[in-house]
This record gives sequence, structure tokens and C-alpha cells, in this order.
Amino acid sequence: MMEALTPASADGLPPLGELVADVPFWRYPSGAAAGEGVAHLRVWTTATVPQGHLAAVTETGAAAGVTESAGRIWAELARRYGPSLVLLEHQPAPEDREGAETLDVVRIAADGSARWTRVWPTPEDNPRHAGLELWMAAHGHQIVSKPVSWSDRCEDQEG
Repeated sequence: MMEALTPASADGLPPLGELVADVPFWRYPSGAAAGEGVAHLRVWTTATVPQGHLAAVTETGAAAGVTESAGRIWAELARRYGPSLVLLEHQPAPEDREGAETLDVVRIAADGSARWTRVWPTPEDNPRHAGLELWMAAHGHQIVSKPVSWSDRCEDQEG
């Protein structure tokens, strides 16, 4: 049942509507010993799905990882925003080691397990590459860019 509510592939990503939540230090339920993790959460309405939402959860490097908690995160957000929810996991490029920034759509199966499909970057020989590039050109910058005030908020939280 849940799987039908999330895109079957990254090709099904909806256009973004209004930003309805921007929480730089969102606490989410985690399966880790800590019981919760911290990530940057942004939620938009979707322009084509009535009562639909697209949520992007950006890894902040806190103890509990977004990847390990994807099923719990989806369940928490679906309770708040409804079952027509698309969840994206954003991993920024690591500052202290090699690696690339990535964006993946998270699909949740009926048993609560998560599966990921790469949205960005995708290789040019990927059959979905052109469509995903168009979606990223139209909406991706809103998801992968940090808000202007984000670094100020991080400094405020540290001090």
C-alpha cells in the first residue's frame, strides 16, 4: 500500500509548490541507540498532486544517519503531511573527505523497508538522465542549496 503512494521511480517526481516547512535542526525518530537524529527538513506542497507534499531531508552529520532511519522518517512525515508524500534524501558533499553530493528518492515498501533511486547526479547513459536533469534544473536548486541564513543558524546552535 505505501509503495503506491511514493513514486515508482525518480521519473515520477512532482513539480514543487509552496515551501511549507524549513527546519534546519529537525529531530527525527531513529533506530539508533540515541533514539533520534537531527537533519535539515524542508517540505513543499506539490503542484500536481492535491494534498501532496515533497520532503527533502538533508544529512547534517549528526550521530544517527538519515539513511538508517528512512522508514521511520517517512512514517513520521506521512503522519504530519499525509500519505501522498515524496521523500528525498539529500547527502551534501563531505567537507573533510572525498565524495559527491547526492539526491535520492526514497521508496517505502508495505513492510516499512526503504529503497533508494538516484535522482542526482545520474550518468548521461542512464535512460532517465534527461528527465531528471530537467527536473533538477527546475527544482533541484531549492533542495540542494542551503538557505542564506542556514550557516548563521548553525553558528547559533554551536555557540
